[in-house]
Amino acid sequence: MKGKTRWITALTISVILIAVQAYAQPTGTTITFNQTDAPEGASPASRTDSGGSITTLVVDALQQNPRWKAYIGNITGSLTLDDSGGNTIFNWALDQSEITGEIYSSRNDSVSWTNIQCAANAMITTEESFLGMSSAAPDSISNTFNETTHPALTIGTVNILANTCNATSTFVNDARQPQATADFPLILLDDTTNLVYVSPINPETTGYDGSTFDFQLILANNPSSTTPYYFYVELG
Repeated sequence: MKGKTRWITALTISVILIAVQAYAQPTGTTITFNQTDAPEGASPASRTDSGGSITTLVVDALQQNPRWKAYIGNITGSLTLDDSGGNTIFNWALDQSEITGEIYSSRNDSVSWTNIQCAANAMITTEESFLGMSSAAPDSISNTFNETTHPALTIGTVNILANTCNATSTFVNDARQPQATADFPLILLDDTTNLVYVSPINPETTGYDGSTFDFQLILANNPSSTTPYYFYVELG
C-alpha cells in the first residue's frame, strides 16, 4: 500500500432556520444565523534519513472534500393560520424541544411536493453529471447514499415507506453510527425534476462534534462553482 487518502466534509455551516407552517406541505425558511467553519491545512510531516538508505513510508492524509458541504443547526418556528397576504388570524408557538418534522434541501426553489418520491437512479446520475461527478467515484452521490435503511416519511399527503430510498447518515461524536439506529439519517428524494435531500428533525440531539443540534445535512457541491441550495421545513 503506497498511501491512503481519506475524504471528509469540505464545509460545515451552522444555521438556525425559522419556519412558518401554513399548509401540509413543506414551506420555505428564513435563515437568521450562519457561521462557516473549515479547518486549516495540516502541517506536512518530515523525515531525516541517511544517504544510501531505502525508506518505506505508509502515508495517511485527511483532505477536505470540495464535492460536498455540510449544514448543521437548530430550528425554531410556529404553526399559523395565514391568508395569501401573510396576515395572521392565529398562531401557535412551538418550543424547540418539541419540534418534529423534516428539513429538506434542493437546488431548486420551487419543488413540486405532490410529485415527491424516492430519488430515481436516473435522477441521481443526472445530478452527478451536473455537479461534475463520476458515478464510479467513491464520493459520488450514489456511492455516498449507498444505504436503504431509513424511517418512513409523510410529506404533505405523500407517504414514503421506510427502507425504500437511497440513504446515508451523518456522524455523531466524530464517528459513524449504524444506519438502522442513526440519529441523523439522510434520504434522497426527487419530484421527477429535482433532487431533494431530506432528514427528520431530531431536537437537541448530540451531533458530529458532541454539541447538540436539530439537524445535520451533507449536500453535493460542484467544486468549480459553489452550488446554491434552498431550504424547506415541514413541522410535525
